[in-house]
Amino acid sequence: MRRRRLSFDERAYIDVVPLVDTLLAVFLFLAVLAFQSPITLLAVKLPFAKEGEKGQITQVLRVQVLKNGEYLYEGKGATLEELARVFEEKKPKRLIIEADEDTAHKFVVSLMDIAKAKQVEEVLIATRRRP
Repeated sequence: MRRRRLSFDERAYIDVVPLVDTLLAVFLFLAVLAFQSPITLLAVKLPFAKEGEKGQITQVLRVQVLKNGEYLYEGKGATLEELARVFEEKKPKRLIIEADEDTAHKFVVSLMDIAKAKQVEEVLIATRRRP
């Protein structure tokens, strides 16, 4: 049996508009995912330091100290008593204190005292590298 040739109007074509709409939606979705951070953004302005070191992060707790003396753990407000319970439960080897450069020294020292009392081996203070 012979096949007849299709006319121009009968030929199959791909409609590009839905394809472009779909790709645009996928690109927007990927762009939103790319700029989301799994780590809580710092609410503190870290002080500068000329020297510093990068260490491996194992069993580390990060606590932020705001300039008004508030403590943040995992992005949520916490008191010193709550932080002491967290140290007992998680038993971290290291504590990284991310204190604002305008934070009063007494707030950082209070946190360090509790960490040492709960057998935290290392207490580190986070800084920004001076350009």
